[in-house]
Amino acid sequence: MKNNDSVCYTSKILNIEPIPNADKIELAVIGGWKSIVPKNSLKVGDLVLCITTDAVIPQEFGEKHGILNYLRKGNRVRTVKLRGVYSDCIILPTSEQEEDLDMMETLGIFKYQEPEKIVQLPNGRRIKQKDNPNFNKYYKFPNIKNVPDIFSTKDEVVVTRKIHGSNGRWGIVKKSGLSFLDRIKKFFGNRWIEYEYVYGSHNVIKGSDSNGFYSTDIWEEVDEKHKIKEKLWNFVKNQNPETVGSGIILYGEVYGQGVQGEKYSYNLKDRQAILFDIELDKEYINRDHFEFLIDSMNLPKTKTLYRGIYDRNAIDFLVNNQFIENTKSPHEGIVVSHISGDRSKIAKFINPDYLIFSEKYEIPENH
Repeated sequence: MKNNDSVCYTSKILNIEPIPNADKIELAVIGGWKSIVPKNSLKVGDLVLCITTDAVIPQEFGEKHGILNYLRKGNRVRTVKLRGVYSDCIILPTSEQEEDLDMMETLGIFKYQEPEKIVQLPNGRRIKQKDNPNFNKYYKFPNIKNVPDIFSTKDEVVVTRKIHGSNGRWGIVKKSGLSFLDRIKKFFGNRWIEYEYVYGSHNVIKGSDSNGFYSTDIWEEVDEKHKIKEKLWNFVKNQNPETVGSGIILYGEVYGQGVQGEKYSYNLKDRQAILFDIELDKEYINRDHFEFLIDSMNLPKTKTLYRGIYDRNAIDFLVNNQFIENTKSPHEGIVVSHISGDRSKIAKFINPDYLIFSEKYEIPENH
């Protein structure tokens, strides 16, 4: 399937699993997804429509198929636990004849995204955001349930904890254009005048050297706490412009007090940043290079939980029944990536207990 991030597609039933002490229901398996279904309603090999967690269902579609009662607020598919097993998708019959068809656009189903917040200058004046085309958003890697065969026992992988905060990026990148003053400075030998410092969330640039800054926000706050701007400039100015190319971007999460509410503060009284990837001249670097650069800048990084040959049993152990230290809040999950940094081999494994917890306490999905 071309869209590995699809939340609604056609697929075949791979397996039917019994549910202990249940006479009327069983578990249907599709790829990495599982759904509780009426007993004997499906069989292995049946082609069905699979609608996964966080799919948003149109009201009319939900009424037609009688599934509205199985959805969370906003008509979103939810994860449930029944008789000790998890169900994280809805399975429906389909008239389609082809497997692995992305049906999102056809059925008007889309993946839930937290609404973007409107930002404005401290004086209340709204300004048009001027994006820098070199300040790239982070690659959105798929859920393992959509790509269950992405790894094999021949792959050497790195497993890191997935922190649930608000996505952040901090970079020194080439400006989209030079002002008259910039051109004069370049003429007189300022070899870094073509670059600027930029920071923001996944979707929105919050500020830059050339575009000014918005009022204090969590991204600027952790920037100042960890001296990210200063350390990035120190790193860049010890390189050749040819090495830096279009720029360097650090990707991470801002988490802690007030980011995802009181129920998901990681037991912190302040806010922290944790970095998990680097793009250098429009290329993601491998894990060893990442750790070397982050350590050289003395910045916080995601902890390596496991490094070695891909072992699903070991990885499942790091996903399930994992809780934030000194709390009853389940960890969100983990990220598994190939040691080479190959973006065709990276996926997230979400803790099903976190999905249930986040629905119960309405933990936001800020990006």
